[in-house]
Amino acid sequence: MAGTAALDDLGKTITAYWDGRAQTYSNGVRGELSDKRRCAWQRVLARVANATIARAIGEGRTPRALDLGCGPGFFSILLADEGCAVSAVDMSAAMLERARANAAAAVPDADIDFIQCDASRLPFADATFDLAVSRNLTWLLRDPEGAYAEWLRVLRPGGKLVVFDANWYRYLVDDRVDAARRRDQRETVLEDYDANSMATDDQERRCERIAAELPLTSAHRPQWDVGVLVRLGAARVEVNEAVWQDLWTPSEQSFYASSPLFLIESYK
Repeated sequence: MAGTAALDDLGKTITAYWDGRAQTYSNGVRGELSDKRRCAWQRVLARVANATIARAIGEGRTPRALDLGCGPGFFSILLADEGCAVSAVDMSAAMLERARANAAAAVPDADIDFIQCDASRLPFADATFDLAVSRNLTWLLRDPEGAYAEWLRVLRPGGKLVVFDANWYRYLVDDRVDAARRRDQRETVLEDYDANSMATDDQERRCERIAAELPLTSAHRPQWDVGVLVRLGAARVEVNEAVWQDLWTPSEQSFYASSPLFLIESYK
């Protein structure tokens, strides 16, 4: 019971943190949607999702997509642009408020249902979705293996799970990564973000304290993820550890070099 209570407390802490970050994070997403970064993400998303979307259309159905940990709605908007009916889930009510506003401005006629829930405990029946997508979510999960099982559960047979993530806070447990991070961030100006989209020093310290309690902070990824998905019975798992080169601007590539973004594509 003590462990469950601790997880409940940590979950509340995580949700409160992202409620507090909702406006600045939304500012960053609006920046991505308004410049060349949107085109980069659209190209990669089309590359990994178009076959799955085309399959649903070929079967006479509107493709159903799940945006896991949707935040301010970045992928919800891109998936709607691809013709999907989108269910977007997040624990943070403040994030969902920003997501609804951003989607209303960007894709006013889109079929997007925003739902407040834990991405690890989804309120959907088995085999509901053709496609499930997440970005920068798995590192934050208290039970990532359970979440992966849940995400596979709600996919239709032949459906696809697409995960973008990085070893974001591994520097807390690896001195070499921390030294590289400090060097990169000292030498690089992150040109693609304005001050209104960045975490404050206090917010960053709070996030570090959260990350220190999470299981994936010390994991070797994406190797850990691949092992779990195979164990859970995924039909095929593919990894692209160089996707950051297609998605990040030059300053992002330098600033975040110690935590490169990877892509996992998993099929049910």
